[in-house]
Amino acid sequence: MPPVQGDRTAGEGSAEIRAPDFSLRQLSYFVAVARHQSLHKAADALHVSAPAVSAAIAHLEATLNVQLFQRRHARGLVLTEAGSAFAVECRNLLQQAWEIGSGRLMDHHEVQGHVHLACLFSFAPFVIPPLMRQFADRFPKARLFWHEGHHEYLLEGLQTGAFDLALMYDFEVPSGIECIVLRPAPLQAVLPAGHPLLGKPKLTIRELATEPLILLDLPRTRNYMLSAFSADGVAPRIAHRVYSMTMLLGLVANGHGFSLLNFCPPDTHSRELESTLRTPNLVLAHSHRYRFTRTAAAVVEIVTTLVDDLAFTAG
Repeated sequence: MPPVQGDRTAGEGSAEIRAPDFSLRQLSYFVAVARHQSLHKAADALHVSAPAVSAAIAHLEATLNVQLFQRRHARGLVLTEAGSAFAVECRNLLQQAWEIGSGRLMDHHEVQGHVHLACLFSFAPFVIPPLMRQFADRFPKARLFWHEGHHEYLLEGLQTGAFDLALMYDFEVPSGIECIVLRPAPLQAVLPAGHPLLGKPKLTIRELATEPLILLDLPRTRNYMLSAFSADGVAPRIAHRVYSMTMLLGLVANGHGFSLLNFCPPDTHSRELESTLRTPNLVLAHSHRYRFTRTAAAVVEIVTTLVDDLAFTAG
């Protein structure tokens, strides 16, 4: 019997999908190294030997004919541009493999799998704890891993595939990162209790220019806050530079100056700022390469509700 037209034997050019020359385990080793930026830290997290992880990375680079990491003495292993794109795709593939292995295909009604959610540290204490409780109650077979940090840290994690989603503001978001807008987050002046300026419903930068400024001195955040002054042609009077919300709020509460924030925690005093700057939005950001799972969609649903109920302006 003659072969059907177009039929070929297995091999190069075959119509059959064949497994590539690397394993899911090797991909998981690569994703761990991308997250920790260290062979030894990744090996410890995976409970395997560092040489095994190193061999997996070398095999992937040789098979793909691409450099996945740059070796830098100060920072360890840093993903190349190709490595960052590959890391996100590997996380997608591993998520899909876990969903198949967990029997999701047999049960279309149960949410399984896991999600890595990062959150801007300023409002993480008000979102992450209730999110964890609600998520665990509604989806007991799924897992939520949370991370907190500043703006730059969240963007880097999205680009390298360390995080699936990040709750953050949408200013200076690079190409390749997509955002689900949740709500606007207007810039506000945070003042000590009893400050005369609290008697006004809204404030201008010029009214604050002579007041001592407590500057949250973090990457991107610093430039954004200072741009509020430069946009109105005035110079700030920087009294203190801080690197945590705890110190910022402590200095303000004790009368050492005011600060600017897009989210004011409870028990603080703030007034909305009239500024020529664009009002940023609070968003759930993700890589444009990220493929949403049902678990990720469940996280988005809960976070959206929590953020809707969160008071951004303090009394």
